[in-house]
Amino acid sequence: MQEIIQRYNIKAKKSLGQNFLMNESVLNQIVEITSIQDANIIEVWPGFWALTTKILFNKPQTLTLVELDTTMIDILNDRIQLGEINIKWIEFEIINQDILKYTPEYIDYKVIANIPYYITSPILYHFLYEVPYKPLHMIILMQKEVWERIVSKKSSVLSLFVQKKCTVTEKIFVPAKYFSPSPKVDSSVLFFEKHEKYNEVNDELFLAFIKAAFSNPRKKMINNLAQFWYDKDYITLMLDKLDYNQNTRAEELWIEDFITLIKSI
Repeated sequence: MQEIIQRYNIKAKKSLGQNFLMNESVLNQIVEITSIQDANIIEVWPGFWALTTKILFNKPQTLTLVELDTTMIDILNDRIQLGEINIKWIEFEIINQDILKYTPEYIDYKVIANIPYYITSPILYHFLYEVPYKPLHMIILMQKEVWERIVSKKSSVLSLFVQKKCTVTEKIFVPAKYFSPSPKVDSSVLFFEKHEKYNEVNDELFLAFIKAAFSNPRKKMINNLAQFWYDKDYITLMLDKLDYNQNTRAEELWIEDFITLIKSI
């Protein structure tokens, strides 16, 4: 990897939040999390293609790379021309586009991504709520601040909108020293697996409800909801049935509690 960086004089762009994963062992572990062979794989922001070569080795049916950095695309095309990256027998496509404007063509596909802190939540929302066909699996390498909120013992808007669509498992801890340049915090690889458990609750209603519940996290949840025209007495009654009291804050409820509350309204 260092040879490639030196040959092309690759420098991470702060404007894109780039931090390149340099640890060979972690790269190998990432492609073992889900079955890649014969699958439709979308790799988001592949950087200088260290993980791309691992994916190709596992022979996906298709591999779509969505990359905003044209410099990295030029490097990949050069390495393909030199024969360093073999794309024979694989339907291969490079898309130079903002990932938040990209819509997958496949019904069944998997996403693999190493994404910067500032765009993690928008990307999760995009794939879980905006695109017509949701990914079967997502393998996402993200910084500590985000993954701790997703797997926290306290609920948040982020953890809830993720949990409505998929189960989440932390797979690989990745120290900051494994990146170039090294970020200020450690990272982790999370595995997102689509489920259909809460489809009976409308997405738009669910999102509106949890945003209202967390509108002022320091306040009691019933007071937050009352500001958005939910009946305070009725919410209090439903909380009692769930063994919560009227002093409950939104962060104390689990996804199943919110689903029950919403279905009861």
